[in-house]
Amino acid sequence: MAQLRSLATVSGFTAISRVLGFLRDVFISRIVGISFVTDAFFTAFRFPNMFRRIFGEGAFNAAFVPLFAKKLEGDGKKEAVHFGSHTFSMLGLVLAIATLIAIPCMGLIMSVVAPGFKAKADSGWVAQGQVLEGLANPIKLAGAKDVFLLYESEGAKAPELTFTKADLITKAGERRALWDFRQHPPSPTLAAPLQGAAGFRLLNGGTVRFPLPNGLEAEAVELEVRAAGGQGEENVRLQVYRNDPGTFDLTVTLARITFIYLLCMALAAHLSGVLNTVRIFGMPAAAPIMLNVIFIIGLVIFVPTIGKGKAGHVLAWCVFVAGFVQLGALWWACRRAGYHIRLVRPKMSPEMKRLFLLMGPGIMSAGIQQINLLIGGIIASFQQNAVSYLYYSERIYQLPLGMVGIAFGVVLLPDITRAVRARRDSDALTSINRGIEYSLLITLPATIALLVIAFPIISGVFQGGEFTLQKSLATAPALSAFALGLPGYVLIKVLQPGYFAREDTKTPMYIAGVTVLTNIVFSLILFNLLRSKGIGHIGIALATSIAAWVNVVLLAIGLRRRGYLQVDKRLLDRVWRIAVASLLMGILLFVLNQALDDFLRSGRWQCLLSLTLLIGVGIASYGACAFTLGATSRTELRQGFRRSG
Repeated sequence: MAQLRSLATVSGFTAISRVLGFLRDVFISRIVGISFVTDAFFTAFRFPNMFRRIFGEGAFNAAFVPLFAKKLEGDGKKEAVHFGSHTFSMLGLVLAIATLIAIPCMGLIMSVVAPGFKAKADSGWVAQGQVLEGLANPIKLAGAKDVFLLYESEGAKAPELTFTKADLITKAGERRALWDFRQHPPSPTLAAPLQGAAGFRLLNGGTVRFPLPNGLEAEAVELEVRAAGGQGEENVRLQVYRNDPGTFDLTVTLARITFIYLLCMALAAHLSGVLNTVRIFGMPAAAPIMLNVIFIIGLVIFVPTIGKGKAGHVLAWCVFVAGFVQLGALWWACRRAGYHIRLVRPKMSPEMKRLFLLMGPGIMSAGIQQINLLIGGIIASFQQNAVSYLYYSERIYQLPLGMVGIAFGVVLLPDITRAVRARRDSDALTSINRGIEYSLLITLPATIALLVIAFPIISGVFQGGEFTLQKSLATAPALSAFALGLPGYVLIKVLQPGYFAREDTKTPMYIAGVTVLTNIVFSLILFNLLRSKGIGHIGIALATSIAAWVNVVLLAIGLRRRGYLQVDKRLLDRVWRIAVASLLMGILLFVLNQALDDFLRSGRWQCLLSLTLLIGVGIASYGACAFTLGATSRTELRQGFRRSG
């Protein structure tokens, strides 16, 4: 079993991709920061990217690899390539039809994916000179940082809306003036302050933003709005947003551009499955690097040329281009390896029916983390900038998850499948035990480090330019909440192949259903508890971690009952040693972080220097503790990398 060697190949290329991904996100954070543009792009990209991860890292490979391996071993290479070509063509046909349907319907899709980006209240008819009726007054803030108003009128002569009062209502029931219009005229389009009065006029098509005071826990804002100057009754529409009014329309536009990425990545996942089955892991693991390289080119060259106002469009077109580049590279790699997968007229053969039968449950079971993140994004859309806070924190914890979790999912499935086919049940059990051991060896210290030094990591990587100290402080707690579930996310990837290798995708699907329900319940409870304080996004991250551990427990129970999981003595002996080594490292990091606190907040370079020192001390201290306590040894690591299968 060449588990460590194969893991190193996948993890190495994944690490390069993640590092380039960090560089990409640093550029995004400096150029765009956290704004409605990043909220729109991250939401638009999350949708096709979620399906990329489901297909590329889960459902499709979980169904295709065992069938392709069976065909290769039983009928030979020629028949396996024939089967691969038919499944490739069928998958392309189905997804092409889905893409043609989805793009025109993207407005409806985004209404489900990001409902919080839309208006929260609409006014109705209004009589000239009267207070506007139909407006939700007072407007509940629910943790919003700003209130946006968008005015539209369908009349021949649209009236002017006059805002004469804006009062803030605190939790204690106090009422205070929200905005001094005479000293601080609004900065929206088509708005003008009233002469000698505390108010302003808003013309048809205009928008206005009411920034809310920092540190004041407010429940609602009450507005007094009058219409004047129209001809009779006009159909006046005043929409109230807790996000920038342009967010939803921009999200729809960017999602239409990026959606083709789903088609390309699903086909790329198929080609990756072919290569992984024949133990070629390099190109499939390296393909995502191309996406980040294209992103960086777009941010460095095209955004300064076109302008920051179009940064979201540039990023979306980078995704579009990268999809075709990655697909082409994997197709070339398959052909070079002697597996020429081509487009043919697909037929619904028994093997094809079996593939789709296995894929259905696999989409739920293997894509559980992505489904949970999508649910989190839907809920997060109801809090301004929460989508961006979650995105940047996800980028950090995705590094160890990508290097270890994805690698285990890719490497263990063919490993266990071969053992099961050859009736070597003991080898399959050993693969899972070593997978659990190696995953904890890396993820436990990573979890402790992310909990202890979340703020130095976020500020060191992203802070600067448009990404301010306040945004670092808001993002860091979400990273800590995600970190609590990091070992769970990886263990899911270790345990699922125990089912998939035996062509059982239904059991993980049922478990995934319970996990999704858990995530929804905890996300709603924790988000609503914390949203009034403006930190609802932390509750979403925490709910995702809770759901991950529920998934792990249920997967382990299911495997154990079937006799597919028996914890060996080596694993039991190593777990406590890994835990103690991680805790000792965490204590040292905590003390050092406290000592460097002032230095961390004093400037960009001081922060980077401190973060480098913290990471270096963390790695060195954990390595020393792990070797001293016997959590692993240099000899075992060397032997693992030398194995050739």
